[in-house]
Parts: sequence; structure tokens; C-alpha cells
Amino acid sequence: MPTITNQSKPMPVAKFTITINKFRPLGVAFPISASVVPSPENPPFITIHDKNITVKGNVPVKLIFQLPNPQRDQGFVLLGVAFAANSSSITVGLHTFPTIIIDRFPDRSEMTIANHPQDVGVQRYDYVILVQSVATGELGIIDPALVNEPDQ
Repeated sequence: MPTITNQSKPMPVAKFTITINKFRPLGVAFPISASVVPSPENPPFITIHDKNITVKGNVPVKLIFQLPNPQRDQGFVLLGVAFAANSSSITVGLHTFPTIIIDRFPDRSEMTIANHPQDVGVQRYDYVILVQSVATGELGIIDPALVNEPDQ
């Protein structure tokens, strides 16, 4: 009897480097002034404009956000992400973003988000990335958006 294997293809990966220009703690000012720069090696169907990420197509992808931490005692670390959809009929989290992993390294923190676009038309998600100051423990947020545009 032949062996049946369920080997799925690896998900395309898009990487984004976050640079904090001015840290603004929650309760003081909103949001953190930051830039989100895409890797030149990102797939062409994942684009960014003014920190807003667009994923075209129905293929699941991994979005990796990297926050360099060149100042070990004065830098910042990624803590998490929260999503809100533009429609009450779209689930947030469980189906579209089933996996979020945060890794911390001496020189950076990295957050990997699995994005599984749902087949319900264009989906726009507001989201915030939670960041913490290593020196003070204060929390701040970066406030971009993400759009899933299915194949037509």
C-alpha cells in the first residue's frame, strides 16, 4: 500500500523591519512614531504603503516583523498584536490570524503572524503592535493597517 503524506508547501514570507523614531508611552501620546520598512525580497503580492500592508490573493502567508535592539539596556521589545476588522461578519484572530509567535534575541525581537485570508472579499484590519521600553517598562503601540484582497 502506498504511503500517503500530507506535505504542504511552505507559506510565502514577507519581512518588515520596524524602526522606532519616537517612543510615546500609552496614556501620554498616541501612537509611537515608527517606520515599517519591507524587505526587498518580499513576494510582489505583499506590499506596504504608509505602514499599511496589503496581501493580494488567497494564499496563506507569514508576516514577520523585526524590531532591532542595538541598545540592550535602552531599546525596545515586541510584546504582541491586536486586530480589529472593518466588518462585524469577519472573525478576527481565530481564522484569519491563527498563529502569532514572538521570539526575542539579544539584538532584536521578532513577531511572526500567520495570515490566512478568508474567502469573503476584501478584508481590512486595523491592528496595533504592542512595544515595551526595556529601560522603563513603559508600553506603547504602533498603529498600522492590513488589507487582504482576494483574487478576483
